[in-house]
Amino acid sequence: MAAERNLRRRLVRAGARGLAVVIAAAVAVGVLAAAALVPWPEHRVTPPSIVVKPAETGQLRVCPGPLLSLGDDPDAATTAVSVGSTSVTHGAVPSDAEITETALAAPENPRAEQDGTPLALTTEPGAVEAGMLAGAQGQSVSRDSIAGYATAACDEAVAEAWLVGGATDVGRSGLVLLSNPTAVAATVDVRVIGENGAVDAPSGLGITVPAGEQRVVSLAGLAPNLASPVVHVTSTGGGIAATLEHTVVEGLTPAGVELVGPTATPAPTQIIPGVTVPVDGGVEATDDHAEGDSFPAVRLLATGDDTVDVSIDVASESGGRGSSIDATLEPGIVSDVPLGDLDAGEYTITLDADGPIVAGARATTGTPQAQTGPGGDDRNASVDLAWTAATLPLLDTAVIAVPRGPNPVLHLANPGDDEVEATVTLDGDEHEVSIAPGATEAVEVDARGVVELAGVAGVHATVAYSGERALSSFAVRPPGPLDSPLRVYPH
Repeated sequence: MAAERNLRRRLVRAGARGLAVVIAAAVAVGVLAAAALVPWPEHRVTPPSIVVKPAETGQLRVCPGPLLSLGDDPDAATTAVSVGSTSVTHGAVPSDAEITETALAAPENPRAEQDGTPLALTTEPGAVEAGMLAGAQGQSVSRDSIAGYATAACDEAVAEAWLVGGATDVGRSGLVLLSNPTAVAATVDVRVIGENGAVDAPSGLGITVPAGEQRVVSLAGLAPNLASPVVHVTSTGGGIAATLEHTVVEGLTPAGVELVGPTATPAPTQIIPGVTVPVDGGVEATDDHAEGDSFPAVRLLATGDDTVDVSIDVASESGGRGSSIDATLEPGIVSDVPLGDLDAGEYTITLDADGPIVAGARATTGTPQAQTGPGGDDRNASVDLAWTAATLPLLDTAVIAVPRGPNPVLHLANPGDDEVEATVTLDGDEHEVSIAPGATEAVEVDARGVVELAGVAGVHATVAYSGERALSSFAVRPPGPLDSPLRVYPH
């Protein structure tokens, strides 16, 4: 009997322990269920940081200097020699800010002392807000080997630039102008991509541009016989202001010159306002035999590793006839796409792609042969060409210098969904300009004047020139990020 009682006690204790386990499990399940229903307390730790505004620096812009020509001196056929002087216009906001002009050295140009050199424009630290200093240059030339009108903005010195334009096939020549306004020598790589892909040109790598000097590189020396080059310039050390000079000769007749400034950085959407088409005509985009540069076209390069489909919308600023074109770009291959049969006028080109691209548009006033008849070589024919670069969106305010030249027009494109009410100040007089969504407004401006813009955030702008024996343009660019505040996270 005693053994039986002991057995019962052990069974009761075991059952009690089992029941306790079951109850504990049930409680745990209940707690977990409650935890799923009741929000946990949040505890976030924000890493310590501080917003640092860089020390104020003076604003700096670089003008590329006078036009150059190869082969003018029989004793130095490979030397680029200046052909006259350029006219520089500059301005700032506030208008009484002092602007200092400093000539850069141009040791490769034997006529630099007579014709001038590249010019650095600077202001004292704190005198001018970022982006409120502007300069630009314009020059007309009429020589046996080079003729036309060319203008260029005075740009910031940067570490990277894309130059979309030029050619090195028969009758075409190009010069890459590398200006270093800084106090530090720059090591520059000039890479060329063409219609057959990247060009192997070791001599374009590791070019030393001393502080305060300009170096000139022959594009044909790097990449001969190219119909459609794109030039990619990168720099370490000092920053570089890069410009491409493009010269055309048809037979014995000079047929145009242009200074091609940097285009917008690679992106899926590019906007090119103010493309001036002086005469009716053109070539259809489907024409497989479109050669030369006597018709409006857009030059495109997909900078990534994949094939890119791009839609090209060519919209007349006056509401006239435009065109819409679809194209497929192979990566690393430059394509010139004709813009179709266009009426004379001004156009904004919008490019929407499914990958990053760079772009520039070309137009001409015609060819000497078209103006003088078959076999004509009239050296007085009114012929010139222009390259219009893709632009970046402006900040809320901007200032533009308008150099000497024929019939300058400011083109303001609004790619947004809302109307833009911009204020354009010309010679102290304010003008309100309404820019409808997806539209471009043209504003006539005075040569050798300064234009102030306000309320233009997101707007794209180009200044274009056209006239007898003259066609040119330059992009209005926002300031770079060097003076922007930075958020610093200390370790």
